[in-house]
Amino acid sequence: MKKTIAQEVVTELYFQKSQFITYLTPIQSETEAKEVIKRIKKEHPKATHHCVAYVVEDIERSNDDGEPASSAGLPMLQVLRGNDLDYVLAVVVRYFGGTLLGVGGLIRAYGSSVKHAIDTAQILIPQEVTTVNLRFPYEYINAVETFLSENAEIIDRNYETLAIYDIKTKNPEQLNGLIDITRGKITIQIVTKKIEYSKEG
Repeated sequence: MKKTIAQEVVTELYFQKSQFITYLTPIQSETEAKEVIKRIKKEHPKATHHCVAYVVEDIERSNDDGEPASSAGLPMLQVLRGNDLDYVLAVVVRYFGGTLLGVGGLIRAYGSSVKHAIDTAQILIPQEVTTVNLRFPYEYINAVETFLSENAEIIDRNYETLAIYDIKTKNPEQLNGLIDITRGKITIQIVTKKIEYSKEG
């Protein structure tokens, strides 16, 4: 599973007097990517180029916006791929400074601009989180609470004929320990599995 970013970051670098402003933005769809690109173009109507790369699941797109072929969008996309990012849009706005960089220089400039923005961003790591329903006799509440404090997050407690807990865990296999604690008198039912993102490190 790939990583993503928490929120938009904007960074700036200069290469041979040309200004490169990078927008690194979390997106959920290709449609959203196009809306963000439009917004950035409106913010920088006099820029020489607005080069683009984004990844949304299986969709990968890049655009050189008038720069020599594969000198801008593709190196930007390669940096996103190399950092294992998904649901991320990179737009690099260039204001020409009067010096031609050549294809090699452009590849370095656009790639470095995106890498710099990634280094600035808050990276989010995906993890599969399982919601589980537990039902067990009241006599085991203290033992179950102690076990869950180290292995899961309790999100709801109900008390009917049995104690009924809804919990979240990243490792549902660990819950097998509850069977020993309750002498087999617990029902463990998986409710949902979904991906949640947490901060790197």
